[in-house]
Amino acid sequence: MRNLYEILGVPKDADQAAIRKSFKTLARRYHPDVSKEADAETHFKEINAAYEVLSDEQRRSWYDEFGEEALKVGFDADRARLYRSAARGSGGGAGFGGGGVSLDELFGTMFTGGGPRRRGRSGWGESVTVRRRGPDVEVSVEIELLTAIRGGDTMIQLRRPESCVACGGDGGTGKQACSACRGTGRVTQNRFGMQAVVLCDRCAGSGVTFAQECSTCAGAGRTTAQKRLRVRIPPGVEDGKVLRLKGLGGEGRSGGPPGNLLVTVHLLPHPLLKRRGDDLELEVPVTIGEAMAGAQITVPTPDGELKVRVPAGARNGMELRLQGRGVAKADGTRGHLYLLLRPVLPSTDDPRAVELAQELDGFLEGDVRAGLEL
Repeated sequence: MRNLYEILGVPKDADQAAIRKSFKTLARRYHPDVSKEADAETHFKEINAAYEVLSDEQRRSWYDEFGEEALKVGFDADRARLYRSAARGSGGGAGFGGGGVSLDELFGTMFTGGGPRRRGRSGWGESVTVRRRGPDVEVSVEIELLTAIRGGDTMIQLRRPESCVACGGDGGTGKQACSACRGTGRVTQNRFGMQAVVLCDRCAGSGVTFAQECSTCAGAGRTTAQKRLRVRIPPGVEDGKVLRLKGLGGEGRSGGPPGNLLVTVHLLPHPLLKRRGDDLELEVPVTIGEAMAGAQITVPTPDGELKVRVPAGARNGMELRLQGRGVAKADGTRGHLYLLLRPVLPSTDDPRAVELAQELDGFLEGDVRAGLEL
């Protein structure tokens, strides 16, 4: 299937006004009763199908998140997210959460149940207003590894649907039922002895027209606003984790509640620290003398500097475990911080240094390359 945004010729971040305008233009151009192009009917059906989804903010947000799967009848976004999360955590086959629910069971029930509700109409000009929850808005944010470990605030930018300020969400002045579709938003076409119900291109499926349509929202009553929000990152958040911020998504319709803001967290690599699940790894340079004789050194940790004892005879790659200095876990405990000791050779060609190094070679037992075979 072609991308729905490509079908309507709008960018992915287009607001409802742009989507509505494009639909009206394309629907009139390819209307089978008007267009003389050979594939006009096919284009007309594609345009209708694309606009059905993109004009519905909730279905559009699902399409942006899940792609073509979201177009299936009875699609359930919450179940789909649960399935996706479980599949990512279990490799796609095992049960999860101790509840005995398998991924196959989840997948089988993902597309059951009712689809998204739309505003119904009954007769000329009579409408049944349905309070509709606003759409969820999904954004991604990149944060530093230390912020993920410690927790903290970060600023995000997003675009979310809101009532048009210019017209107060009315869509224009002189509102009346569309005469072309008798206020239903749908018209019936007769083509080659077949009947098809499609969106009304005069009112763009809304069922109403205006004496003076709002130029800002093109009669949609909705615009997309740019926002900046401060988001709290909880300590221990993992890469790919989705934070659900209730009520910070798109504004609801007809008094409906707002949707949620879904923030996907991506961790930026740290130049020194590496994360291994709930544990951390830090390579620590030590001198030859410190490694051989042992020493007390100061190392940085996410909680501040800490004095650590290097044991005598430390080898390259030896790990020192600092218990409870890693990443916060769900149960309130923390992982560990592992220090990888890396003895550093002097960067000098001073004859005295070379002589001392050769003297040290005399204390080695056996061939250091014994067993080195390919």
